[in-house]
Amino acid sequence: MKLPLFALAAALSLTAVPATSQEIVVSADAAALDLVSRDLDRNLLRAEWPRSSTTGEGLVMVRFHRGADGRPAEVTLYRASGRHDVDRLALRAVAALGRSAPLPAFGGVGQVYQANVILANSGQAHAALHGQLTRLEQARLADPRERSVLAFGGTPRDAG
Repeated sequence: MKLPLFALAAALSLTAVPATSQEIVVSADAAALDLVSRDLDRNLLRAEWPRSSTTGEGLVMVRFHRGADGRPAEVTLYRASGRHDVDRLALRAVAALGRSAPLPAFGGVGQVYQANVILANSGQAHAALHGQLTRLEQARLADPRERSVLAFGGTPRDAG
């Protein structure tokens, strides 16, 4: 059973304040983030239907801005999985966000968002990809320029 497991739930950072500072402010509304997370969940399931046994596994990082219409704008692949089918599925799912309700406006104009999408065929594969995501996010946050990116991490959700 394919588990489209993705990351889009907890904000890591909204400011460019050094990680060692006590002044990091995360102002994202958890309820709004949960709605976006569920929207991405639905989009991943729709994008993968009909279910294909050829869809692979992987970790994809997709970046975008919130457009004036409340939909993702400038959706780009920040980090590819190495599998075209996985990357395409993640891009389609993120691009479809905000269709039923506009995305919440976090940060200021030009805020960069990053959706971390994990597609896994098993719990073991998900755990390995989640560990990889954790290491990549720690390295990303070590770069002060990257701390202004609003990245979302998440919990596994079963497709069945």
